[in-house]
Amino acid sequence: MYVSMSRLRVARSESDALVTAFRHRAHLVDTFDGFIDLQVWRSDRDPEEVLMVSRWRDRAAFSAYMRSAAHRSSHGRINPSLQAALRLERLEHLHTYEVVAE
Repeated sequence: MYVSMSRLRVARSESDALVTAFRHRAHLVDTFDGFIDLQVWRSDRDPEEVLMVSRWRDRAAFSAYMRSAAHRSSHGRINPSLQAALRLERLEHLHTYEVVAE
């Protein structure tokens, strides 16, 4: 399994709008080969900190999606004013792990 985590910083006034945008996303990634799931987390201590966590079968599947038309299209749907309020604070890619127990 491969996990990508984008740590976003968003203006407090736009935090709810960002969460709403994710709830109404196009879901283009959902059928992409190797995609497992996507969750959006907001800090309970700092509403300006939002994490986007996606899980993939492997790094190759994630990389293929990042280069895809579906990825470009989904990001192209972001409202320009919301896009202006976002700042990618950190992009973390957790190494590939094998799930050994559930």
